[in-house]
Amino acid sequence: MEIVRQPIRQIDEIEYEHFKKYGQSSYGISAEELKGIFVEMGAEQVYSADEHSYGEDFYYDLLVDGQIVGKVLLLKLARVYQLDLMVFDAFKGNAYATEGLRLALEQSDLREGHTVRAGIPPTSPHQEAVRRVLEKNGFEKRNGLYYLNFKKRYVINH
Repeated sequence: MEIVRQPIRQIDEIEYEHFKKYGQSSYGISAEELKGIFVEMGAEQVYSADEHSYGEDFYYDLLVDGQIVGKVLLLKLARVYQLDLMVFDAFKGNAYATEGLRLALEQSDLREGHTVRAGIPPTSPHQEAVRRVLEKNGFEKRNGLYYLNFKKRYVINH
């Protein structure tokens, strides 16, 4: 397996089909958000978004024998990176998610010192598989989310 970093967020036909099938249950995307993605993708079913991409984000394609089998997204949100991870149905059960996440954390240099979080929607049919992938990559569950390099923050209101 290899991973390839993309300069901007892209959605292609295979990911389009993945979102149609799992968008609401696995990613917590509302029906309206999902509709918006499909409208932006248009008839070509391709979405390449300069206006939605940021330099501190990491967009990776997971490749096996030159074929995209999934994606890892590490999106910078304030002090943490939010993880989005997907392996397309035809390629599940081959440990691609575990290895792809390991490689993405390594290449992005987020393994040490940066907080990365992931949520697993309770409606996701992939809850157990995603939990195992996260735990194998060092994530720990705290307050309903999974974290790598969790940092406590204390706020005192005066």
